[in-house]
Amino acid sequence: MTMLTEKFDAYGEVLPDVARDRREAAKASSAALSRIGQYIFWLLVVVILSARVIYHPASPASEFPSARAAVHAATR
Repeated sequence: MTMLTEKFDAYGEVLPDVARDRREAAKASSAALSRIGQYIFWLLVVVILSARVIYHPASPASEFPSARAAVHAATR
């Protein structure tokens, strides 16, 4: 059960229900766009991190077959 309350403007006049309905619709669409933006953001985070894990080695040491090759590459 919802109670209907009248809203007033800055001069004390009662605001029409039409304006209130538009404002509520704008809030709903804004909330939906915000939610979609959040999903897109987190989807990009997951995709970027997954690509990093898949395509980059876990440690720099895994790029060299031996310690000697790593030292040789570091001294060049």
